[in-house]
Amino acid sequence: MAVEVKKKGRTYQNLPAIIAGELREAILDGELESGAQLKQEEISRRFDSSLIPVREALRNLETEGLVTFYPNKGAFVSGMSSERAREIFETRILIEKGALAMSIPRLTKTDYKAAGRLIEQLDRAKTGKELSQLNMALHTILYRRCGNTFLLELIENLHHQVERYMRRYLIEHLNNDLSQEFHRRILSAAEEKKIDEACFDLEQHMRMAMVSLIEALKREEN
Repeated sequence: MAVEVKKKGRTYQNLPAIIAGELREAILDGELESGAQLKQEEISRRFDSSLIPVREALRNLETEGLVTFYPNKGAFVSGMSSERAREIFETRILIEKGALAMSIPRLTKTDYKAAGRLIEQLDRAKTGKELSQLNMALHTILYRRCGNTFLLELIENLHHQVERYMRRYLIEHLNNDLSQEFHRRILSAAEEKKIDEACFDLEQHMRMAMVSLIEALKREEN
């Protein structure tokens, strides 16, 4: 893995976040594949750091579900089974519907305009990475007024766990026209403060993505 190390402005306090950010992106892009060993000494040399911030970075990625530690073996990029993907999506559906329901009464005209612009950008998305990032940005805007920071952090962590597979598979297998129709319906219902309708459309949208991802993972498993 080739990592460009930027030393300017680095401090001990932000070094674990820098290392985690670089490794996270390498995992999400598929540069570091499932099962790849993350050798701490090698990472420390690449970032010109001691082992302490490397360990902290890897532990942070472990909490996001991207890294797994095995006794006497070290850290490895976590894998993803179709069953695990189903569990994550089922959990996401439950908590994201809650976040949306709490957020809608507080969403502003500025939020709706920003969401509309992201939907337009999604129409032009060409890569899995772009599609996944814009999709998450859109959902984040719709949830951000929920008033629960812990809930938003949990949603972000669960998104990270499936994002690398979404980048790889959904651009090929997801019906983006239908996905965009759901986005517009969710936004329209939110603007009209129709909370139940918005949450229903959100669940249908996420279940469609879940089915597409699970089918792709099952093909790999077989």
